[in-house]
Amino acid sequence: MKAVIFDFDGTIADSTYVWKKVDEDFFRARGMAVPRDYVDAISTMSFVNGAVYTKEKYNLPETVEDIMAEWNVHALEEYANNVRLKPYAREYIASIKNRGMKIGLATASSPEFYLPVLEREGIVSWFDAFADGTSGVRNKDFPDIYLLCAEKLGIGPEHCMVYEDIIKGIKSAKAAGMKVTAVYDEGSKSKWPETKACADHFLLSFGEILN
Repeated sequence: MKAVIFDFDGTIADSTYVWKKVDEDFFRARGMAVPRDYVDAISTMSFVNGAVYTKEKYNLPETVEDIMAEWNVHALEEYANNVRLKPYAREYIASIKNRGMKIGLATASSPEFYLPVLEREGIVSWFDAFADGTSGVRNKDFPDIYLLCAEKLGIGPEHCMVYEDIIKGIKSAKAAGMKVTAVYDEGSKSKWPETKACADHFLLSFGEILN
């Protein structure tokens, strides 16, 4: 492997609790519980596409912009001040950097969410390429964002290792011709047996693979 590509939410960032609360507050304000298939449906979508899906699926009167603004109010402050990296994630990323490997981020999230966390942790400069929800490619149901990240890194897909926490992302990264390590996240623990079965490798914590 010549490059490592990380997902953000649920993989290196302990942040899925933020979106769980955002979803609960959003639907509660409309007299609904979070639909059972909702999180799985939007987990690979960009911020904008998730808002479009939510408006159309539930026939909401709000504009897509209004929905995103409501989500932003709840989430941005949390990312700016409270979201932290998962245990040993920083140390593991540092070990990759020290080995001279390229490091990329492939996330459906937008820069206003992930950059404050990486900057606060002092590691934003360690990343050589970013491919995110503003990159203009299809969502993580498809391999596009991983291929874009590899292209930006200047490394062939066959030489990239991807770290992901969701099944759709794992399958798409493998479809891109990359090796994939599944990362356990409490937010999707019910799917862990299937998640790790889809990947080439799996881990419960980055502490397991620190040299």
